[in-house]
Amino acid sequence: MRIRHIILQIVAYTLYALVAFGVFVYVLFPYDLLQQRLVEWVSQEGVQLVLTRLRPAFPPGLRAEDIRLQVDQLSPSDATMSIETLRVHPEWLALLSRKMHLHFEAGLYRGRLEGEAHYTKVEGVPLWDIKTRFTDLDVAQHALLRKDDKAFIRGRLSGDSAVALTSDGQVQEGSVNMRVQSMALIGAQGWQWQLQREIACDTLQGELKTTAKQGGTVLLTCQGKDLLLDGRGTVGWKTPLIDSQLNMRGQIRSEEAYKQEVDLLAVLVRKRPDRGGALSFRLQGPLRQLRLGA
Repeated sequence: MRIRHIILQIVAYTLYALVAFGVFVYVLFPYDLLQQRLVEWVSQEGVQLVLTRLRPAFPPGLRAEDIRLQVDQLSPSDATMSIETLRVHPEWLALLSRKMHLHFEAGLYRGRLEGEAHYTKVEGVPLWDIKTRFTDLDVAQHALLRKDDKAFIRGRLSGDSAVALTSDGQVQEGSVNMRVQSMALIGAQGWQWQLQREIACDTLQGELKTTAKQGGTVLLTCQGKDLLLDGRGTVGWKTPLIDSQLNMRGQIRSEEAYKQEVDLLAVLVRKRPDRGGALSFRLQGPLRQLRLGA
């Protein structure tokens, strides 16, 4: 019994020492240095990361506050993405087997985003497999959808995405499904196509699927009271991203509520609606300067 008691004491003190050492490292880890290294690693070649605060979180992980990512090719003066808070928790047992599996949750644009990231190798190529779910994001808060401090799209965005990235950030394949409740297309001063009034959708649904070699396919449907807008097409990715080529065919129908807008669009594309009242049109060209036609 005496020997057994001594063994139990040794095990207990060993576990206590390991836990105490873990807590010591967890609390006194140089998070400021880690924050600096993360900013330096991301901020390069037209990309700038601003990270206000990085601290430990419980359960063991990291908590970051006020994150702003600016990509010059998309928005030279405003943040391409702005995150209020971000919590990241690794699966520690996966680290012991030399694998990386992270869970994360974030607060952004008055909504919520959560998901997981898994680091793996496919045919010898290291890939990040990232899956996310987002709910109630206020699209009017996004810098790319605002001009002169006024939003030209309003609504709450929800959906999910799955993306496979290489270690240098290149998309191998991915998909995004989105749904916006009570969307309103408002228009803004200096916008390419001016609107006389808001165009409202009860629901806006979209889907984007992309691969590294074949570009992407886009599906978009806007449905409201006496309004149906449907579009589908392809996008060819280029660098910088704003030079990517979009080729999209659309159709819009409204019997009464937006008859004036349909007639105006018909004049712009120089085409008449068909016998069912549906007007077909086309958007094509680089994202920085899309062309509207029949």
